[in-house]
Amino acid sequence: MATANEKTWDLPTRVLHWALAITITVQLADSFFIDASQTRAFFYVHEAIGLAAALIILLHWMWSFANLDLHLLFPWWGEGWERVKAESRDLLRGRLPSGGRRAGLSSFVHGLGLLAVTAMGLTGFLIFVVVPGGRGAMAHSTHYQAFTDLSAVHAFFSWFVWVYWGGHVGSALVHLFRREPVFGEIFLNGGAAEHG
Repeated sequence: MATANEKTWDLPTRVLHWALAITITVQLADSFFIDASQTRAFFYVHEAIGLAAALIILLHWMWSFANLDLHLLFPWWGEGWERVKAESRDLLRGRLPSGGRRAGLSSFVHGLGLLAVTAMGLTGFLIFVVVPGGRGAMAHSTHYQAFTDLSAVHAFFSWFVWVYWGGHVGSALVHLFRREPVFGEIFLNGGAAEHG
């Protein structure tokens, strides 16, 4: 059972989680339409929301560092890693790990998700910088190859973000169906009642 402190999320973390959830979901949905020439407006929406998402990702990294949460997101050693392994074994037996502000499988997966969206945000920002046609901050007619190469890397990382997004939403829904208050813990007051 998680302690009350482990179930409590601070306001900046909750706001950043909301902001990432919204911008990443919109970006993924918008990505279906950005390649068609008749839906060029979606590309501009993708750019604008992508820049906002990149800023939110940067703020998330800064807050995680300042709030001393990096060891939660990347529990790759010591007690945190042992908990990740134990919770992974439990998951294979049908027992979901609890979430919250503690090192474990849930925080480990969040850390992997943060790395994936960081790769997307960074490559997206670089694409914005070199986008051909005079719109990019450093656009030049010779940047078509850089634009193409960066777009391929951006698309590659999008698969990881899709897997993370689907798994994250799916896990949250399983917790919800089991009447575990994970939505309230991260999206609402951060101090929902404990559960076992």
